[in-house]
Amino acid sequence: MIVLSGSSHPMFGRQLATQLSVSFGNIELGSFPNGERRVWIQSSVINEDAILVQSFSTPVDMHVLEFSLLADAAERAGAKTITAVIPWMGYSLQDKVFRQGEPIAARVIADIVSGSRIDRVMVMDLHSNSVAGFFSVPTTVLSSWDLFVDDVKNRFRKEESIVVSPDFGGLKRAHVFAERLGVSLANIDKARDLHTGKVQAKFMVGEVKKKICLVVDDVINTGSTVVEIARLLKEHGAKKVVFYSTHALLAGSASTLLQESAVDEVVVGDTVAVGEKMFPKLRVLSVVPVFAEAIHKMM
Repeated sequence: MIVLSGSSHPMFGRQLATQLSVSFGNIELGSFPNGERRVWIQSSVINEDAILVQSFSTPVDMHVLEFSLLADAAERAGAKTITAVIPWMGYSLQDKVFRQGEPIAARVIADIVSGSRIDRVMVMDLHSNSVAGFFSVPTTVLSSWDLFVDDVKNRFRKEESIVVSPDFGGLKRAHVFAERLGVSLANIDKARDLHTGKVQAKFMVGEVKKKICLVVDDVINTGSTVVEIARLLKEHGAKKVVFYSTHALLAGSASTLLQESAVDEVVVGDTVAVGEKMFPKLRVLSVVPVFAEAIHKMM
């Protein structure tokens, strides 16, 4: 077995190789003078089970294309099987047609991945599990919830905590999280303008006064949801607001907005490389062991 990594999150690939006790492939990545992407797998992959790691993070289109080139190169170089590890699946939020004339972008990306000589796919915490059905190859959807549940249990007392769903769409996810912790659940009604993307938290169901509010969501994009939810919870007397999210995209000025907001802490997985977007209120938990365990079982 060998782990191959694209340029989106090489640290994730290195850590995965270490967890699996296998080699980490040497790959030269770059661009030709005309802007076309260039990849060269220098390590031997002949008859190896190749684990191809690439998060479809910014710049998303380049990372998707680079992934496809790497998959083609690995197959031509003699890899026995190729398993795609996509910690964050870019375009997965576009899982349906929101306005007439729009594509189902998540399906388009799934078709690209499935057609890239891939034998199986591993992803984590999709915005909608229906996206997994878009792939035409066996697909495993992993979750960071066990990691987050353990973190909460180690840090907060059950009797002073409450789980909060940031919208009705995430209510089922929050309900499962609350059940795992044995705490009550509150819900916020959130509206997003499809044209501007602006988020407005309208009202809340549940009592959060003097509680540690554990808000759970799958992805933080611009940070606007976190800002609005934290503001509303603090206005209702919340003692502390901790936001748990698997994917930290932190687009634009999200890091600054979150640091200056009413949220006390933001806890995320390392499905996307944070790098210079790190800020004092952000804490990153590694989901690499979750993928490593799943690969061990699969292989």
